[in-house]
This record gives sequence, structure tokens and C-alpha cells, in this order.
Amino acid sequence: MIGNHTVLNGLRQLMTLDEKEAENALPLCSLCLNEIKKRLREGADENDSRIASCAAALAFYRIAIRNAVDSQGTTSFKAGDVTVSRSPAAAVELAVAVRDEAFAAAADLIEDQSFVFRQVGV
Repeated sequence: MIGNHTVLNGLRQLMTLDEKEAENALPLCSLCLNEIKKRLREGADENDSRIASCAAALAFYRIAIRNAVDSQGTTSFKAGDVTVSRSPAAAVELAVAVRDEAFAAAADLIEDQSFVFRQVGV
């Protein structure tokens, strides 16, 4: 059975987390897993590893969003001739790509809640 620690292990494959960060990320992993399970199609295998991948990718995306908000723009520092820059926007773009790829891989398991087709009357 897929549990919170399975999702956390998937998240740790996407980003580096020390023990304290992993402990703090566990509730988010639980939240994301529950969200994915609510979106499962009828008859979908709840033990499919793609479910854990989707939950981990969703958690990764949400952490990237939170970090971008917390940092408020590009962060950089300079030490001698070396300058290191980190762009939160680039991290969010990467997280979006990872999330979308995981959801696409599990498309047959998860209901698409972002598409609505309605008839247009004339």
C-alpha cells in the first residue's frame, strides 16, 4: 500500500531534504497523496506506483511555489570572482514540468478535473 513515507521517498528523489526538512515535508506528502487518491478513476489500482509519483511531484511543486514566495525574487551572492544565482521562477518552471510529466504518465488512473466540455446553444 502506498503511504506517506513512499511519497516522501519519491520527493527525496526530486530534491535534497535533510532529516528535519523531511520531517516537515511529511504532512505535505500526506495531503498530496490524499488529494491524488480522491481523483482516482473508478477501478484504478490504488497501489500503482504512479500514484506515489504524482503525489511526490505535486509536493515538489508546492514546495517550489512556497520557496519562490518566501525568497521574493532572484537570490544571489558573490564570493570573490564567483557569483552564485538562484532563480525561484526557474525552480517553479522545473517543478511544473515534473508535476505535469507525472500526471501525464498516470493519466489513465486520474480523472482530469481541469477540462469541461459543454454544448454551445445557437
